[in-house]
Amino acid sequence: MIRSQRGATLIEVMIAVFIFLIGMASLLSVLIQSMQAGKRAEHIYTAYNLAKNHMERLKSMDYNSLGSAAESAVLIDGEGNPDANGLYSRSTTVTTSYSGNANLTLVAVSVQYTMQGVQGAASQIQNVIYNGG
Repeated sequence: MIRSQRGATLIEVMIAVFIFLIGMASLLSVLIQSMQAGKRAEHIYTAYNLAKNHMERLKSMDYNSLGSAAESAVLIDGEGNPDANGLYSRSTTVTTSYSGNANLTLVAVSVQYTMQGVQGAASQIQNVIYNGG
């Protein structure tokens, strides 16, 4: 047998492959977490925009109709339309005669998202609307 030839034994190759697979699994885990964080950020951004857009619609309503705009946990889609299978839940509270002033109404819109069956943090917007007319 020639002793001067050097090569990797089967054990050495298996250890190297095992270390490589551990590194790839770690990289895959980071990639999956990054994708989930991106999706969560997308849902937060959409929830904020849904709340903002609904508040703008409420501000354009007749002042005397604001009291009927209250809603609780209405499921909506990404466009803000009611949808029984929607990923977002919108609640609107209306407080008339805010601070004892009949010309002020406090409106709060809250939108939550659902991701993988778990509700995320709510995006909430509040506005005091004045009856100037």
